[in-house]
Amino acid sequence: MSNIEHPAAWEAGRKRNILMNARKTWLANTPRALEILDAAEAGRVYSDHGNLSYKEGFMGSMAQALDTFGKLSPKQSEAILKGIDARAAKKAEWASEKAVLNANRAFVGTVGQKVTMTLTIAHIVALDGIYCTTFIYIMEDADKNVVVYKGNSSAISWTPDGAVRVKGDSLTITATVKEHGVRDGVKQTVIQRPKVMEEALG
Repeated sequence: MSNIEHPAAWEAGRKRNILMNARKTWLANTPRALEILDAAEAGRVYSDHGNLSYKEGFMGSMAQALDTFGKLSPKQSEAILKGIDARAAKKAEWASEKAVLNANRAFVGTVGQKVTMTLTIAHIVALDGIYCTTFIYIMEDADKNVVVYKGNSSAISWTPDGAVRVKGDSLTITATVKEHGVRDGVKQTVIQRPKVMEEALG
């Protein structure tokens, strides 16, 4: 060490080589190592200036271990893979349930005719225009059939008490069926000219 011109840089390089060799060996001997590396990224936090820190909890500790030692123990690797597989299984289950739900969804009413329906707001999408904001309300009836309204009708936008409707709110309206269509494999009924029941009866 006494003959080395820059001992600190030499030591940093030595540690870096050890880390790289450990990572190379771990990659070669660990099944699905790249999946583990991708999953571990969730444990890292980067500041606006690029400084690295780690989240609290299991994945943060695994990311820190990888960055410190270049590898994980077989048990640590197995634990991460179990989490990856559990999430994949859950995602597949959700996809299967959604496919069954979509297959059972149907159109509501007949195009051009008025229908009365009780709906629950599932999503609200705001579209900013030059003069105003237009909203798309994606709603469901009791049978999970999808009903869509695009516009600013107070019958949908506001509650009888004058509050802005939000996701999860339910409402009973009369509207005209504008069209039936399919979006992303889901049957949708598009409505227009919605009115609250009192207005429709009046």
